[in-house]
Amino acid sequence: MKVVSYILSALLVLVSCATGENSATLLRSEEDLAGRKVATVNGSYYARLLSAREDLQTMLFSQEADAVQALLIGKADVLVSDETLLNRNFRSEHGIEVAFKGKESIPTALMFRKDGVPLAEAMNEVLRQMTLDGSLDSLKTYWLGENYLDDKTYSHIPPEKEGEPLRVISITTMAPIAFMVEGEWYGLEMDLVRALARKLHRQLVIKNVDAGSGMMALKTGMADVMIGCIFITDERKEEFLFCEPYNEYHPAYYVMGQGVRRGGASIWKRIGNSLEKNLVKENRWKLITSGLWETVKITVFAILLGAILGIGLCAMARSRRRWLRSVASAYNWFMAGIPMLVLLLILFYVVFAGSGLNSTAVAVVAFALNFASGASSAYGTSLDAVSHGQTEAGLALGFTRLQTFIHIVLPQAAKTGMPLFRSQCIALLKGTSIVGYIAIQDLTRAGDIIRGRTFDALVPLLVVTVIYFVLAWLLGLAVKLLATPKKNVL
Repeated sequence: MKVVSYILSALLVLVSCATGENSATLLRSEEDLAGRKVATVNGSYYARLLSAREDLQTMLFSQEADAVQALLIGKADVLVSDETLLNRNFRSEHGIEVAFKGKESIPTALMFRKDGVPLAEAMNEVLRQMTLDGSLDSLKTYWLGENYLDDKTYSHIPPEKEGEPLRVISITTMAPIAFMVEGEWYGLEMDLVRALARKLHRQLVIKNVDAGSGMMALKTGMADVMIGCIFITDERKEEFLFCEPYNEYHPAYYVMGQGVRRGGASIWKRIGNSLEKNLVKENRWKLITSGLWETVKITVFAILLGAILGIGLCAMARSRRRWLRSVASAYNWFMAGIPMLVLLLILFYVVFAGSGLNSTAVAVVAFALNFASGASSAYGTSLDAVSHGQTEAGLALGFTRLQTFIHIVLPQAAKTGMPLFRSQCIALLKGTSIVGYIAIQDLTRAGDIIRGRTFDALVPLLVVTVIYFVLAWLLGLAVKLLATPKKNVL
């Protein structure tokens, strides 16, 4: 009997392999998640629910695109997100299936500050009017029914072109909720805020950030309304104000279909198949060039401002006055101890909140302040490398102290300190990749937006990596050329 049992067990295994049955596709309810690796977005409603369970491994990602990619390459067994996340075309292309949908129905609305009662009431009036005339149902049929997939023009409510800005924060770049095509925003919730802007005769100003930064921007008055399929929960109602729900969504549990090979194609074939989708389609390459320009602007201006501030800081550090040296030392100590991201957020959401200073200017100031500390250290190290005897020799030859410094000490110090200064410049360039936290669409954020549309990590990350590498090389070369002393030609 044992032999027969072993034979039957082996046959069952062979049948399962032959049919390509994936155990993940056997999911029928939340109870079946036990023992599996489940991916979702950090800070989301699902993250809180999953983190409370000890019988599964929760994988938290900062963006939906990263969570989807984890499912595609087999790092996660299940992806939990909204039922609108992956449309039928994407699921069909990548072999993804909806194992089941949760029974819970979660109301969703636009979110405002606690003092944004007039805006929330205006949005309620818009929703009531759209419900009466049937336009809200038409929008939901168009976007949630996935009719937009067959519409090359992406029908939407025309935006208001003039008036006081209505500052909107979107925490998603996903269709059909809110997504960008050739610099224009589309989606169900984008149409809702457009309708609100038209009612109030205000011009839309839309920025994209992650959920945490979005809530901070809303709470500190940097934005008027936040969108992005935001669920109404008791915790959020304590801190924010919601308009009336425009829809209710169910959680969806996505898995790879039966017999699907994960990551089986060669890397070159994947690159070839992804180039058209990530760069050519919808002119997505323009997002890269726009982000590149933002990165270059911030880098160049921060280096120029930081280099000047660094000179003053270095002078303070070498001053004969003790209190100046103490101030410089404390400044350098502070900059060495605080993460750049924390400094950026403090300046944007606290120091310059309500000042009217735009995100790019705040980023330049933040990176310049940090760069000044590094530049000051590089200046000091290079000056210390020049022996005091050089100064004494210059004075003995009749030069003034200023002439001695400019013509004798400085050229030698520059040669010694240039590698240090160049390293600081390149570090600043790479550090600018965090400016997306304050709603700047830089090079890294541009890649994130593309990934949010295509859920393809390979080409966007590869392109961004190559561009950063080239920029770092060009920046190092430019600094070296500028610092190389020009020879007199007789």
